[in-house]
Parts: sequence; structure tokens; C-alpha cells
Amino acid sequence: MVRFKRTRIKRGKVELLLWILAFTFFVVYSASLIYPLLWGGLASLKTMREYDTEIFELPHKWQFINYVTAVNTIQDGEMSFTNMLWNSLWFSVGSAIIHMEFTSSYAYVLNKYDFKGKKFLYGLCLFMMAVPIGPTFVSNYRLIHNLGVTNSYLILLTATGVYGMNLILCYSYYSNISRSYAEAAMIDGANFYQTYFKAMRPQALPMMVTLILLEFIAKWNDYMTPLLYLSRMTTLATGLYRYQLIVSEPGSEASGDYPILFAGLYICMLPVFVLFAFFSDKLMQNINIGGLKG
Repeated sequence: MVRFKRTRIKRGKVELLLWILAFTFFVVYSASLIYPLLWGGLASLKTMREYDTEIFELPHKWQFINYVTAVNTIQDGEMSFTNMLWNSLWFSVGSAIIHMEFTSSYAYVLNKYDFKGKKFLYGLCLFMMAVPIGPTFVSNYRLIHNLGVTNSYLILLTATGVYGMNLILCYSYYSNISRSYAEAAMIDGANFYQTYFKAMRPQALPMMVTLILLEFIAKWNDYMTPLLYLSRMTTLATGLYRYQLIVSEPGSEASGDYPILFAGLYICMLPVFVLFAFFSDKLMQNINIGGLKG
């Protein structure tokens, strides 16, 4: 029986010191992320009195009823918790799918076809990523209001914008797909749309699904956009933001009821946790494929 000797990697003192410092940094950084989650979860299971007097201690009795109370009491005007949940769902899913469908088709044309202005359009994409949000905020606000798409499902039309990191990732991904597939489809009689939807787009689906999931998470957590444009169709993130203002206001009906607020926040975070728990490996794998090999 052949036995293999274990070889130990010898590190110099400087390398060992750097390794220890890096390890310590990441341990501290991980703790700084995990601790608030644990603390918030425990806070959501306390009574108001325990939260005020024993903020860093474990609950004496785990108040799981707080989550039921959060669903029944957190609302924004006439908008109930379930209504806000539905608004978050259609806004997040619709925006993510529409955005990626437009982004994928735009990246495909830029990558696989030669036409005048192609380099300009790609350069414009890079330039738009460098433009700060502040200078364009007022113009975007006025444009969306003048279009009359506020407080309606038509707000999803704003998701058709294609400029950003997602376009670069899709462009890079299509660079890895040979144009011979499109040429073979055209030889078989497929037109432009059939070539894209039946030959090229299916090969980019892994990347598209990954970016749809990331876009969904971003839209699900976005409270500012619905706050500005969906004031009468409140999403869950926006509703919790407004409820937090009520809780922190002295003398209000829900003043100081932070355990209920934290319970609502954890309900809002649940879809994100589930998505990351089931798809974290594929998310990172597909992003690396699109971003590194392109």
C-alpha cells in the first residue's frame, strides 16, 4: 500500500503575518454582518418592555406572536400588509424580467452585429455608468411624472432601460457564444427574431436567470423608487420605511414598538434569504462565467 506524505506549505514570517491579518479582518467583518442579523432576530421576539430595558439579553419568552401582529398591524393608510406584499411582488418580478429581456436583446445586437454607431452605443453604456445619480435625478423624476406612469402598473416601463453593469455582463456572455449557431439557424430559414429567441437566447438563459434574481433582490429592497412613483401603491419596503418613522415618533400610536417593526423587517427579508440559500452557488458561478471569460 502506497502512503503519501503530507507536505506542509512553509510560509515566511511576513507572509504568515499577512495571512493572520487577512484572516482576522475577514473574521471581524463577518461578525459585523452576522451580529446585527442575530440581534434583530432576537429583538423581534421580545416584548416592548424587554426591548427597552434588556436590549442585549435573550428574550424571557419568545414572542413569535409578534410576526402575526406585524402582518395584522403594519399598514400604510388603507394599504394592508398583504397588499404591500403583492405590490412588492409584481414590482420586483416584473421589473427584473422586463429589464433583463431588453438588456439581453440589446447586448446580443451589440455583440453579434456590425453597424454604424456600435462602438458609440457601447461607449455610451460605459459613460452612463460613470454619471452620478444626483445630476439626473430631477430630470428622471419630471420625465416619469410627465409620462403619467406613476401609481400604476405602467411604472414597469421604466425597467426597459438597458444601460448598466447588467448590459456589460450580458455582452461579455454573448462573446462566449459562437456566431455559428446564429448562422446555422439562418441557413435553416430562421429570421432575425427566430434566430435570437430559438438559437441564441436559450444559451444565455443561465446568465439571464442569475441577473434576474439579482435584479429581483435589488427591486425588492428598493423603497425609494416606490416612495416617489407609487405613493398610492405602497410596496412592503416602502411601507416598513414609513412604519419605522411612526415607531420612532414620540406620542404616535405605535411609538417604541420596535419588536413589531423588526418582525416586519424579517418577513420582508425572508424571500431574499430563501433565494440566496438555494441559488447562491449558481449566482456566483454564472456571474464569474460572464464577467471573467468575456
